[in-house]
Amino acid sequence: MRLINIIQSWRLVPVWLRILLLLAGGAKVWGAGIYAGCHFGGKDIRMGVGTFVNRGVFFDGTAPITLGRQVAVGHQVAFITSTHEMGPADGRGGRVYDLPIVVGDGCWIGARATILPGVTIGPGCMIGAGAVVTKDCEPNGLYAGNPARRVRDLPA
Repeated sequence: MRLINIIQSWRLVPVWLRILLLLAGGAKVWGAGIYAGCHFGGKDIRMGVGTFVNRGVFFDGTAPITLGRQVAVGHQVAFITSTHEMGPADGRGGRVYDLPIVVGDGCWIGARATILPGVTIGPGCMIGAGAVVTKDCEPNGLYAGNPARRVRDLPA
């Protein structure tokens, strides 16, 4: 997957070839549109039909990442699936573990948002630019801030 990741991220690679390369590497991204400069840290990444991923998006990929149909992902969003337990005072970074991320159909994730391990974002949500999503998001809500919180309800 490393070589595929290097080649697919080039700006000169057309979107259709990028998709084919990622499919060859094991990612399930048929029907998605993925711009250049994205990093795929693993192959257990799924995207629904009509999903759009903008430039420079980071997929940690140590645990599964699932994006539903018609998801719009802004520039430089980070999907982080690995974390660690808190260790003792002489080494706070304890045992590493991974948790999956799930984004429901129709979501819009603003530029430079960070989605942390184990988060599920319900269908129809909007995540504001720069938000840090630390907990699950209920469907059809606008979430913003650090940590992200529900700002208002959106029409279903």
